[in-house]
Amino acid sequence: MATALVIANRGDDDPGLVGEHLATRDYHLSTLTREAGEPWPAPDDTDLVVVLGSEWSVYWDSVQAQVERECSFVAAAVEADVPVLGICFGAQLVAAALGGTVTPADHLELGWLDIEPLADVLLNDVTIEPGPWFQWHGDTFTLPPDAQLLARSDAGPQAFRLGSALALQFHPEVTPGIVSRWAASDPGPLEQAGLDAATIVARTASEQARVRAATARLVDRFLYGEVATRGTR
Repeated sequence: MATALVIANRGDDDPGLVGEHLATRDYHLSTLTREAGEPWPAPDDTDLVVVLGSEWSVYWDSVQAQVERECSFVAAAVEADVPVLGICFGAQLVAAALGGTVTPADHLELGWLDIEPLADVLLNDVTIEPGPWFQWHGDTFTLPPDAQLLARSDAGPQAFRLGSALALQFHPEVTPGIVSRWAASDPGPLEQAGLDAATIVARTASEQARVRAATARLVDRFLYGEVATRGTR
């Protein structure tokens, strides 16, 4: 059985549809908590690293020790050719770890939004699907040197590939339960975007069948260079 290490904040460690699909591909998932002080394992002790989102910003002074530890871990994983999947904050952290920069975006992206895949740039011979994908972020990043941009929006990069890393600004993993928890814990951005929790959770529920299949295809393209059918629906 392959192993996947999920890096997340305490209480926000659900890999959702990504974790669900990895389980169908016989991955055993374990979690590293960003706030925990114990030593982390060597990055080449796992077959996959999944870096989840966060309420943090990479550039906050209050979390620099944790961010630097995570950046070092991610950089070492990529150096060891371990696949790294970064999602939202995780994508920003992957960018920072590999030489990019993270800053506030010009505007908030929140809700079910389309992205613009680059038609001439492929993830294992297939473009990133345009969505809509779920977004919840107010930061953006610059590409690390030699990174390959796969998709973008008017707020900034949406996906890039560099070595063994794939960074996604959008959230392929979300379920109604995940979005409901985020909305309850941090309602301010919803108000800023003119959205309410019930509506965005209901929309997430209506998107589940499509996004479950799209997420499975995305994960399989990244890990195997193919669109597998096992475990999708």
